Amino acid sequence: MSETREEIARILAGRSRAPGPGGERGGAAGGVPGSSKPGVYRAEAAGSTPRGPEKVGDVLERVLRRRGLAREMAYQKLLEDWPRLVGAGLARVTRARSVRDGVLVVEVPSSAWAMELNLRRRQIMARLNAGRSVRIKRVMFVLSAGDDEAGGW
Repeated sequence: MSETREEIARILAGRSRAPGPGGERGGAAGGVPGSSKPGVYRAEAAGSTPRGPEKVGDVLERVLRRRGLAREMAYQKLLEDWPRLVGAGLARVTRARSVRDGVLVVEVPSSAWAMELNLRRRQIMARLNAGRSVRIKRVMFVLSAGDDEAGGW
């Protein structure tokens, strides 16, 4: 993850080195980068584009997409949304554990629950995929290793 931080810093630092008046780069000693006078900010400083300032979120999104992490973050969001997507009743007895290559792994307390959810698989997948940039291709229901007496978490 430090490579991602370094890339973000390079993007922002590259923008802060915009040419100052007369085309020089950097600033005066003790001054603000991109300015020829100490303590003076330039409009083209860090996080700016020719049209104006750029949101940090936009810079982060570009870096994450470039590194292939946007998909992983979308999968993580899906795992976090599991209780809302399946409802409180199913969320009490299931736990979305992981997603890899479009395959969602969900823990269930018993084989009876696995069978029941397999019958509802299409409905569950429709909810999971609605309005998302990533698609779940398959849901795997696996038995939980826990000893939950109530069958839930």
